[in-house]
Amino acid sequence: MHPKRISLTVLFTVAAILGQAILARAEPVERPPISAIILSVSPRTVRWATVHTAPDPGEDDPYYHVEVIEKERRTPPWQFKRLATHVVVTADALNRSRSRQKARTYFYKDIEFRIAYQNWRAQPRPQREAGVCRTTILECVGVADKPD
Repeated sequence: MHPKRISLTVLFTVAAILGQAILARAEPVERPPISAIILSVSPRTVRWATVHTAPDPGEDDPYYHVEVIEKERRTPPWQFKRLATHVVVTADALNRSRSRQKARTYFYKDIEFRIAYQNWRAQPRPQREAGVCRTTILECVGVADKPD
C-alpha cells in the first residue's frame, strides 16, 4: 500500500473513532416521565400535582416527588399559582390524593422543583424523612379545607 494511502486510512479511522465518541456524548440525557394527577376540581379552580420523580429503591428513595399547582379555570395557561415547589409523598398518600374528576392541566418549567429536590437530597436522612407527606398532598401543603 502506498504510504500516502496508509496515512489517509489511519486518519479516517481515527476520525471515525473520535466521531463516534463525540456522538455518544452528544446524546440527550433521558429524563424520567412526568405526569400529572388531579387533586381537586371546583367550578372555579383546579389543583394538581406534577409528579417529577418516581420512587428509586436503588438510591434509597422510596418516595414520589411532586410540585403542586393551582389554576383558576378559564384563565390563560400562564396565570397559575405554585402551591408547593417540592413535596415528598408516599405511594399511599399519592393514591389518597388522586381525584377521579377530570380537568385540563399544564406543565411548567421545573427549575424551582429541581433546585428544591437537590436541596432535599443534600439533607441528612432523618431530616428528609421528617418532611415526607403521609396523608394527602392538599393536607400537606395546607389547603385541604380552604375554599376554592
